[in-house]
Amino acid sequence: MIDMVTNLHRKRGSMLLTAIAVIVVFSLLIAVSARMLMNSDQNKVTVSVGMQAELLAHTGTEFAMAQLFPLGASNGSLSSLLWGDGEPASKSILPANCSSVSHEDGNILCNGFRDGCYLDKLYIDVKKIISDDVSGSDVLYEYQITSSAVCDVPFISSSCAPNSATCSGNTSYYKVKRTETTKASDISWNVSAE
Repeated sequence: MIDMVTNLHRKRGSMLLTAIAVIVVFSLLIAVSARMLMNSDQNKVTVSVGMQAELLAHTGTEFAMAQLFPLGASNGSLSSLLWGDGEPASKSILPANCSSVSHEDGNILCNGFRDGCYLDKLYIDVKKIISDDVSGSDVLYEYQITSSAVCDVPFISSSCAPNSATCSGNTSYYKVKRTETTKASDISWNVSAE
């Protein structure tokens, strides 16, 4: 009889330890899955804002190309107003501090796309090339356009519900940057009359 009672106490003790172990394991699983869900939401926001930065960098490239090669210009980039009356030279075509230019200033490449999203760099590097070796064409200038956009990504805090009024002032940000580089050149076709 005493052996039976002792066995019963041992079984109850091991059942209690098993129950505690199961509770601990499930608690860890819940904590890990909650963290994964939070990271998943943060990744979605980062990808979305990163895509906006990529599109803005591409827009900067398109803007620079439109400035370099104006519609209806007969002389390629030499007709561009970027150079004034001078020879093409490397230059930035952004205001000095684009990140602090507001919406009201009218420059959509500087914080006009979305608050906290601006062109960090829009630079045209000019290289003069005269190629007489190629019959039928002369490449006068080669341009490398570098456009970089930076966007602020809000950090999703686990203690704040989205659009919560109590946490609105505590939002922190980190930056994503996307860069696009494009090359273009002026070509002057030599057509000889025979």
